[in-house]
Amino acid sequence: MVQVIGGYSKSLYTILGAIGFVALIDTSMISPIIASQARALNADAFLAGLIAGAYSLVAIPMIVLGGYLTDTFGRRRAMTVGLAGDLIAMTLYALSPSPQILLAARVLHAVFDSFIVPSALALIGDFFSKDVGRPLSLFWTFVTAAIIAGSGSASGLVSTLGFQTVYIVIGALVAVSLAATLAGLPTPPHSKPDRRGGTRIIRTYALRVSLSMLSILSMYLLIGGIVGTLPTMLIDRFGFDERLAAAQVGLFMALSTAVSIPIFPLSARLTKTRTPLLPLVMGQFASMATALVLEHGVGSLQLRLLASIIFGFALGAVIFSSSYLVVTLPQEARGLGSGLNQSASLLGVAIGAPLTSLYISTIGWTNVFTIFGALPPLATSLLIFIIRRRAAKWIKE
Repeated sequence: MVQVIGGYSKSLYTILGAIGFVALIDTSMISPIIASQARALNADAFLAGLIAGAYSLVAIPMIVLGGYLTDTFGRRRAMTVGLAGDLIAMTLYALSPSPQILLAARVLHAVFDSFIVPSALALIGDFFSKDVGRPLSLFWTFVTAAIIAGSGSASGLVSTLGFQTVYIVIGALVAVSLAATLAGLPTPPHSKPDRRGGTRIIRTYALRVSLSMLSILSMYLLIGGIVGTLPTMLIDRFGFDERLAAAQVGLFMALSTAVSIPIFPLSARLTKTRTPLLPLVMGQFASMATALVLEHGVGSLQLRLLASIIFGFALGAVIFSSSYLVVTLPQEARGLGSGLNQSASLLGVAIGAPLTSLYISTIGWTNVFTIFGALPPLATSLLIFIIRRRAAKWIKE
């Protein structure tokens, strides 16, 4: 018997979760190996770095446009374009004969990927508008599982079977998701597209969208500092070699990502029984605590592990609640709101890594995590406190 949730079958629930898995399995598998593949194609260090970073450079603005287009031309259509385009990008990755073609594949991948997550988040709001929490937590659980599985498997596949194997695996998963989208994803109820409607509504809900963006930006600034500066600190201050430093950062992110999995349904429960602002504030405080533990205990393995566990709570709570704020926007603006939310996460890493590196190279080690990891979520928490009465009206609408 097919279980019906919010008027739609449980199979739809599963399709959206699977799309979340596919949306992140590609980047989590490709990111650790793309620079090495570029060097194998005789790219110099600069070009290899450019190829690795091109995805974020393109995706930051493109994911906003992708969200806007999913509002104006329809979720299912945008999802289909994104998945079909990803298949093309995977083929180009696998067959790249030169660094220049690999760069083109990277750019195309960023363009088409930018349609998938905003479409999926908007669809959750469309199909499950009366109870967004449970399907939204499931979606992010699948996304998190993809990050863990992808980052842990790519290097092994490359070392045993070669670069092309990674793209074959990803391509197969994308093809299955595309087939499921075409066969089993219904077109949601959608009013006649209004190409100005989404931007008009976003302006009306500017404070709500800004809170969603600021909350996730503040947390991802810390992620940028962790991946960009923590290795240097371990090498230069504590005598780690490069491999061990990289392994410590990988352990930190893997543990925090795993810890975040049960936090998604917990955040959904708190949102349903209380308010989405509760897990949002709790996540901001967890992010602050993470930064302060790193500030004063970065050289201790035990304290780094503690910080990682605390940060897992921040990841689950902030990702869920910040996306909840935009998924529950009026239907005409859910895609654009979701795109803005996701662009803020990409931007946080993109500016957090170089800013923290610049800080330690010009000013020194002291207070780097306090300034870039603790102060931004503190400011966001103060904003939530100031606007809490206005925010209560959003929740009731």
